[in-house]
Amino acid sequence: MSMDLIDTIDIKWGRLELLPALPYSISSTSFHASLGLAFARQKGVHAIGSDVRHDFDAWPGDFAISSAGLPMFSESAHGGEYLLMHITEPDLLTDFQASSPRKIFHGDKLAVMLAWQIRSLLLQSYPDPLLLEEKASLFLQQGLTLHNTRTTARSQYSKDKNVHAQILDYIEDQLDTALNLEVMAAMANMSLLRFLRSFAHATGSTPHTYITERRLQKARALLGNSNLSIVDIAADCGFAHQSHMGSAFKSRMGLSPQQYRKLSA
Repeated sequence: MSMDLIDTIDIKWGRLELLPALPYSISSTSFHASLGLAFARQKGVHAIGSDVRHDFDAWPGDFAISSAGLPMFSESAHGGEYLLMHITEPDLLTDFQASSPRKIFHGDKLAVMLAWQIRSLLLQSYPDPLLLEEKASLFLQQGLTLHNTRTTARSQYSKDKNVHAQILDYIEDQLDTALNLEVMAAMANMSLLRFLRSFAHATGSTPHTYITERRLQKARALLGNSNLSIVDIAADCGFAHQSHMGSAFKSRMGLSPQQYRKLSA
């Protein structure tokens, strides 16, 4: 991601970072509590709060809350786009820090939607500071609400995650083709309606919305790092035509493909 795009910005009580889908290896201890949401699947190795390293498989929609002072090592060969919010006002997460150093919530639709909205603002040349703080506050509030009302252990989620792993792999392999819901439902051995509910429960978005998200992520990478025409990029990413990609871009990112390419040049 070009530095011309605003990918880090301070608000009154915190800092927002949009981490790109690039290989990384980090080892640090944050001074601040944080909330993070994954926009895409990401695999690697990590050690959180200990020296013992484990393989991890973070899913789109995974929403993590981590306390201040938590040692963390994380490494991934490809990374994945990720929204990270540092809470510089310690009193905002006092209750959480007293109960657990880290919790992860899966597939929360509101958290995913708010993360998309914050990302769209971060991609603007001059984001509205009041609107950005409002969306960040709602994102924080949703994290606290989940922490206070839900547990992370969900047997149905674990079962569906195993089923949907092959679906996510299939989507990645066939992203440039006309994907079919009935085919994916059959792969999951579910009726169409059950598949739609189950997928949303696991990832926080419908299959169509998730596929559009992944196509837009691929398109953004090509717009910023290639000389391909917008027509060719739309075809390579599985959009029906250039205007289809343009409409999706404007709706999700708040920018046209041309505007995004200009900013990322």
